[in-house]
Amino acid sequence: MTQARHGSDVRGLDVPRGVNPPAGRFGRLFPTLDPRPPTGLAMAEEFGLPGTGLMDGGDTTHAQDSPTLDAGFTFLGQFIDHNITFDVTSMLGRQMDPEGLRNFRPPMLDLDHLYGSGPFASPYLYDTCSHNTKLVVSPDGVDLGRTSPPDNVALIGDPRNDENLLLNQLHLAFIKFHNRVVDALAAQEITDVFGDPFPPAPSTTLPPPNASIDQLLSVRTYYDDLFAKAQQIVRWHYQWIIVHEYLPLVAGQDTVDRIDRDGLQFYAPDGNPFIPVEFAVAAFRFMHPTIRSEYTINDQYTLSLFPLPDPDTGLIPPPPRDPHLRTDLRGGPVAPEFALDFTHFFAIDDNRTPQRARRIEAKLNRRLLDLPSITDVPAEIAPQLRSLVVRNLLRSETQELPSAQDIARKIGQVPLSDAELGTTGPIYLWYYILREADLQHNGGRLGAVGALIVSEVLLGLLEADPISYRSTYPIWTPTLANSKGRFGIAELLRFAGVVK
Repeated sequence: MTQARHGSDVRGLDVPRGVNPPAGRFGRLFPTLDPRPPTGLAMAEEFGLPGTGLMDGGDTTHAQDSPTLDAGFTFLGQFIDHNITFDVTSMLGRQMDPEGLRNFRPPMLDLDHLYGSGPFASPYLYDTCSHNTKLVVSPDGVDLGRTSPPDNVALIGDPRNDENLLLNQLHLAFIKFHNRVVDALAAQEITDVFGDPFPPAPSTTLPPPNASIDQLLSVRTYYDDLFAKAQQIVRWHYQWIIVHEYLPLVAGQDTVDRIDRDGLQFYAPDGNPFIPVEFAVAAFRFMHPTIRSEYTINDQYTLSLFPLPDPDTGLIPPPPRDPHLRTDLRGGPVAPEFALDFTHFFAIDDNRTPQRARRIEAKLNRRLLDLPSITDVPAEIAPQLRSLVVRNLLRSETQELPSAQDIARKIGQVPLSDAELGTTGPIYLWYYILREADLQHNGGRLGAVGALIVSEVLLGLLEADPISYRSTYPIWTPTLANSKGRFGIAELLRFAGVVK
């Protein structure tokens, strides 16, 4: 083990600069800080049990609305999270050093959960009628492509993006964005990211049976290049949204500007990026309080996050087999009447104010403190572990995160006081980040500690990625921007054809 300056061991993967952690793994942002002293299940229950827990926010009310975030940004954040982290080995109740954790997602903002491993290695994601340049959708265009009933497995690169209706529909919108880019590029309606038109198609795109090798190669090369150019356009516009819309909203434009001006201070991927556990287990879970108890999905339906338990049995009813009988936001097949109207989730229509996310605060809606067994929580699990709060806090202990106060001091901040936190002693990083956002920005965006961790990691991942726009062409601006030079999630949805 490497020795830190203060004498304790440097823990985890973030060893001194110049020693790179392997890609596809977790590591530490603050390796020289000691773990927060564990307090176990009793304190986690004090924070997270429904009804009595310090973090029980009840059912969502308008008084809890975010002053700045539209409801859709919760799920855009979840979409981003699924792009860069997928840990299938982490277990509650067992000490886990990041050295022993494997991230089954490459730590790159490259939409691999959209594209899988590409048309050759993940052919089930692609439409053969388009020469594998487009991604599959349902025949009626309102749902993800799926296997045959009764399984109805979504044909996507990450099954988690079908875990709720809202994420399903956002993933579908990105598929449609890619497919529309393919069509527009082939028709020379748009240029590639460098402003060059795509060449015309070969004289025939279906060579006769006796075609020469050169003819076959010409056709295959054309479609391979078309897919690659379209994929680059989609990736760079997605990355632009993260840098120029998502991060300014959740972390503040001042934080992004500071990193652009001064560089990364604590996250040092050195060309070999990793996901810090301070980000994955705490800071990027700031989205959990922003989840509402129910959502208006279109002009006809408002659906709850989960169904209420049966009053007699206490059990959650299974989803109806018929998607036309949907009663909540659980994942699975989507009938046309439940297709998402994105004007309820993002500021797209000047005549409609979208519903808001919940504010960022150290309280979650009560539905998340008693997760039904239809999620990843087995029915037989201890009831207290059905609380998302309890699970988050215990996970931070098993992965030995430092105390929030130590991290605040490390980055040059005066820690929040016990009175401000409503607690005593070293506190969980996740809880601190939520309280900090509430106290410093009225729950509208992250405070100093949370904003630094989230922004440094997301921007650092882009800078460490040799094919991101920030590495390849940092002065690039979106080729699909509107007449005012703007490109955000609203412009993506319009170009995809899912809103007018």
